[in-house]
Amino acid sequence: TEFEAKPATKSDVESSEISRLRQDLEEMRREAMTDPLTGIANRKMFDLQLRNRAMEAMETGTPLCLLMIDVDHFKQFNDTYGHQTGDQVIRLLAQTLRNNIKGRDTAARYGGEEFSIILPESNTIAGEVVGNALRKAVENKEVINRSTGETLGRITMSVGVAQYKGDETVEELIERADKALYQAKDTGRNKVVIAK
Repeated sequence: TEFEAKPATKSDVESSEISRLRQDLEEMRREAMTDPLTGIANRKMFDLQLRNRAMEAMETGTPLCLLMIDVDHFKQFNDTYGHQTGDQVIRLLAQTLRNNIKGRDTAARYGGEEFSIILPESNTIAGEVVGNALRKAVENKEVINRSTGETLGRITMSVGVAQYKGDETVEELIERADKALYQAKDTGRNKVVIAK
């Protein structure tokens, strides 16, 4: 007996089209939540994730930790070597963050050369450990100009760490982590400071 291919029915075509549209929509949603330069979460995704994790922490009573991270002397580096090399530094930092977090942790580009990491089910002790591990990983990488092969030196970063208090807004959490970050910058850079 011979098998004949049945022509696709209108229902099959519609189902296939719906499936393709769903995939396109999912891809667009993912792109809208991803920083185009670094490939990690963007500010929009960060805001969404932080709100979700804060709600989860309030409901379950588990800790939540936020790290705010800034590249030390980035403007000087950018002015000296140019914006393309500055972008390379931003990508290097993002890749280091992505490679050094796990599970439900979220690394995001907060803006410019500032990044953040959301650590669900983590307290400030864990946040400090993660912050120092990331700081050391970044400090140990040499920045090399891809077009010339020239070594441009090393970059460092400062980190502010804050643990979520159930009675505060996420904006207050961000503000406390940011204050700790600027304290790290004001007291010598390339360090981790825990918020009060």
